[in-house]
Amino acid sequence: MSANKKVVSSKVKNNIKNDNICFNNAKLTDNTNVNNDMASKNATEIEDNKDIGKQNFLLVRHLSKTYIGGYSGINEISFEMNVGEKMVIVGDYSSGKTTILSVLAGLESISSGEMYLNGKFLNNAKIKDRNIGYLDKKLQLDGTKKVKDIICYPLKLRKIDNNTIAEKLAYIANAFEISGMLSKKVIKLTTYQKTIIALARLLICDRDLYLIDDIFDNLTSAEIEKIAKILSKVIVSKTIIFAASSYETAQKLQTDKLLMLAYSTMVYCGNIHNKENFEKTIAGYKLFKNKKICCIPAFINGDKLIIDGKQYDYGKQLVSGVFNKGVLLFDMDNISFDSSKNVAVCAEIYYINKDKVAYLDINSYVATIYLDGNFKIGDKINFSFNQEDGILYDFESERKIST
Repeated sequence: MSANKKVVSSKVKNNIKNDNICFNNAKLTDNTNVNNDMASKNATEIEDNKDIGKQNFLLVRHLSKTYIGGYSGINEISFEMNVGEKMVIVGDYSSGKTTILSVLAGLESISSGEMYLNGKFLNNAKIKDRNIGYLDKKLQLDGTKKVKDIICYPLKLRKIDNNTIAEKLAYIANAFEISGMLSKKVIKLTTYQKTIIALARLLICDRDLYLIDDIFDNLTSAEIEKIAKILSKVIVSKTIIFAASSYETAQKLQTDKLLMLAYSTMVYCGNIHNKENFEKTIAGYKLFKNKKICCIPAFINGDKLIIDGKQYDYGKQLVSGVFNKGVLLFDMDNISFDSSKNVAVCAEIYYINKDKVAYLDINSYVATIYLDGNFKIGDKINFSFNQEDGILYDFESERKIST
C-alpha cells in the first residue's frame, strides 16, 4: 500500500470515531460554534421574549450546550409544541437527543437559548418547579421492590392520600395490562415488563411535559408496537417528547412530529411522514433508510461526475454550478454486487461498525456501504451502480444539490 493510502487510513479512523456515514467532520451548517451573542443577551431582552413563550405550550429557541473542552452537545436547536402534542427526536448515538431532554428536565444547564413551558420561563427554574417527568434509558428501577411500590412511589413522595393512590394505581395497572404482576418483585421481570413498569410510574403523575429517552433499544419490534398501542390509549391528552435512535422505531410510536438530529444539529423538524424532507441532507436520508445506503465520493465537472478517476455523465441538474466536490448517495436496491452496471468499484474494507456499515478507500477518499453479510476488515468487495440513480450532495455541507 502506498504512503498516500496510509494517510487515508488515518482519515478513516478519524471519521469513524463519531460513526459518521460520510467523509469528513463537516457540520451540517456553517454555524458550528455556540452562538455567543445569544449567551450575552441581557435581562431586558429575555423579559421581552417571555410574551413569545406564552404563544406555545412548549417553546425552545436557539438552544445550545457546550461542554468543557469545547465539545458541542447541541447546537442552535429550535422547536415548538402545542399542548397534547407528541414529538419524537431521532438521531444516532451522541447526536444530542439526551442532551435536549436533560436540559429541558433541568438535569443539565444550557450554554445559550431560551425554554418556555406553559407560559413559564424554564432557563433558571429548579427541577421541582418545572413539572416535567423524565424517563431515561436506564429505567432506574429498584429490583428489590414490588411493582406496585415502584409505580406508586412518585405519588407517595408527593404525599397523595391513599384512596387517590389506590384509584390511580388501579387505572394505570389496567391501562398497561399489569394488574397481575403488582405484587411481583421487579428483579423477576423481563426487560419488556420492566419498561412497562417504568412507563407506568412516569405516567401515574400529572405533568405538563413527559420526556421518554431512548428506552426501546433492547426491545423487539413486536414489543415496541405493543407499547405504542398501550401508550396511544394512555397519553391522548399528554404532551410528550420521545427520543429514538432509528426512524423505524419513531414510526411505531404513532407521533406526527419529528425532530431529526445529526452532529448535535437539527437537520429537520416537521411532519414525520414528509419523506421528501429527509433526503435534503445525507444525515436525514441515512436515518430515514436506517443506514442502509451507499455513499460514494465524486468530483463535479459541469454536468460530469468523476468517480474513482473516471468521468461519467450524471444526467441531472444541480442547484448551482459552484460545487466541485460531492457525495453520491444510493439506496442499496440500486447497488449490484457484481460489475453489471456503469460504474464498477473494487475497494478494501477499513472498518465495519455495529450497524454493518463498512468504510472503504476509493482513490484516497472514504466511501461507505451497508453490508448485510459476513464481512471483515481487510476484505475486498466488488460492486457497481448507475451514476444517474444516485442523489448528489455537497461534500462540505452534506446537503442535496441535485434536482
